Amino acid sequence: MTLKTYSAAAIWLAAYLCNAGQAPEPPRAVNKTHAIAPVASIQITRANAQTAAGDAAPCAGVRPLAESDVRRFLAHARPVTRRAALHDDFLVGDCYMEARIRFQDGRTASLGIANDAGTALLTPIVEGSREQAQGRYLRCTECAGMLDLRDRLPTN
Repeated sequence: MTLKTYSAAAIWLAAYLCNAGQAPEPPRAVNKTHAIAPVASIQITRANAQTAAGDAAPCAGVRPLAESDVRRFLAHARPVTRRAALHDDFLVGDCYMEARIRFQDGRTASLGIANDAGTALLTPIVEGSREQAQGRYLRCTECAGMLDLRDRLPTN
């Protein structure tokens, strides 16, 4: 019995050591979709960019928000934590625009886009025009600065 135990241990150790020199398998891609619900309509509620303090001067080089920009953002956005979204906004300062979105299932939400960071807060609206306290933070890395005009100076 002891010989079988040592033999099994030796075979396991040899197999382990043979695999130790090989490159690990790359992680498999996860087919997880982050798609937001299908959009029925978009109403731009603040097209011209302003800072969080309401100052438009630092955002002079940003073009007005359009419906196609909102659709692009929603198509490419991924959920992020509140901390990650606020961190990005703090690092770059930012110019904000807003839109109201009605989804095909009847839900309505407010979307506040931070142009420079490429982040947004999607907040459900209930009881007419009142926003709920909890929203969903989103990031679209390819959308960062999407509304910048060609001659706008970098934010950093």
